[in-house]
Amino acid sequence: MNEKKLKAAVIGDRSVTALYGAAGVSVFDVTDPSAVPKLVSKLYGDGYGIIFAAESLYKSCEGALKKYLTDPYPIIIPVPDNTSDGSYSKDRIAANVKKAIGSDLI
Repeated sequence: MNEKKLKAAVIGDRSVTALYGAAGVSVFDVTDPSAVPKLVSKLYGDGYGIIFAAESLYKSCEGALKKYLTDPYPIIIPVPDNTSDGSYSKDRIAANVKKAIGSDLI
């Protein structure tokens, strides 16, 4: 993958994806967690390096997404949705920052 041309995507229901679409991020309306791992693989193959996923979807298929944790790309970031308080997303982002720079800044 050419790192200079990485694209960003968001996966979730319309309540999550609407604002991202307005910001120019590619949106993929998904409500079935079992579809997420295959979609992530396809997006990565299509040049997406940053993938935001609704927290409820991310948590439901976290085991299947673990294979991406040790690779630099794609970066999969859970984002709060209407079923969460955002604490899980914040914890995952903090863990990713710590892994990347070796220090907990969040």
